[in-house]
Amino acid sequence: MFTPAAARLLAGLTLVFTCVLNPGPVRAREISFQFSPQLPVSPAMAERVRFWIDVFTKISHTQAVLHDRDDPTLVYDVVPYGRDGGATQIDATRASYERVLSELTTEDLFRTITPPSFERLRVKAMFGERAGPSAYVRALGNIRAQRGMKEAFVDGLVRAELYLPGIRRIFKEAKLPAELVYLPHVESSFNPSAVSRAGAAGLWQFTRDTFSHYDKTPGTADARFDPVRSTEVAALHLARARSVLGSWPLAVASYNHGVAGMARARAEVGADSLDDIVRGYDGAGFGFASSNFYAEVLAAAHVATHARLYFPDMPQPPLMQYVVQPGDSLWTIARRHRISVRDLSAANNLGGTRLKTGQLIVIKTS
Repeated sequence: MFTPAAARLLAGLTLVFTCVLNPGPVRAREISFQFSPQLPVSPAMAERVRFWIDVFTKISHTQAVLHDRDDPTLVYDVVPYGRDGGATQIDATRASYERVLSELTTEDLFRTITPPSFERLRVKAMFGERAGPSAYVRALGNIRAQRGMKEAFVDGLVRAELYLPGIRRIFKEAKLPAELVYLPHVESSFNPSAVSRAGAAGLWQFTRDTFSHYDKTPGTADARFDPVRSTEVAALHLARARSVLGSWPLAVASYNHGVAGMARARAEVGADSLDDIVRGYDGAGFGFASSNFYAEVLAAAHVATHARLYFPDMPQPPLMQYVVQPGDSLWTIARRHRISVRDLSAANNLGGTRLKTGQLIVIKTS
């Protein structure tokens, strides 16, 4: 159940497992968190942030972390995640840990002369002061698999360089916390063409209804795929959420759970603290994704800010920025920079839209 390879991986995760997966300059000492004052991080939230940092920087897409759904810092194992999703291995390993939890639940009632197994001792130690029958019963059936995102995050970091200058400008003008420019790492991995199963689209993964609430521009093109316009709408949406909910943690969480949803959560729990809501709210739709969204965004911001320390071999995207001048067209810009109109249009998600004087576009130089 607990293979030597998995043991090495578990030893590398922070929090529950304290050493480094791949020793290197990034972990000579742990990089401390430095977030804007508007984005507070409690000790409990910091543990969630570190969990997501590990998912983004240490765990490959060929692996999955088995952890507690309500407390992701309670990690059981790291298992292979194959091309078929690795469901067989994940299910078998989950079942093994559920058997261990069942044994721990009844060990005080049915004591034996047989010494407890290493796995039972290890799992019991993971619970620390919480160890006891009630904690084990709650954990039964609560083991979740989180696929690693290391490679996808690196790809997102490279793509992000195409769009971050414009996003930073728009968010600075809107007076939003600087860390929020990295929110697309969680939503789309900075892929402006991304479309979710639910129909959310673009860098910021807006649904049509939400986007149309802010964007009244007539036209046939779907502006959700326009990196500039969708960023302007994201800034408006986040600012409105902050105005309605009264704090940035709740506003960020609302990006996943909705402004009305977070308002209901706050009213039901009777507290303005996101920590209290995560701990005490079990309303419809407020599942793992919603309760972890704030921590994910902060983790993404932290890793992106220190990208070269976490990923020293990350490729540098060949690009330059160009401000559209009067008389410019896609054809003239493409010819001037010796690239194809198709590549220029794809890099900026222009589709059939017309260029505007002063518009900032990205040009891939090779």
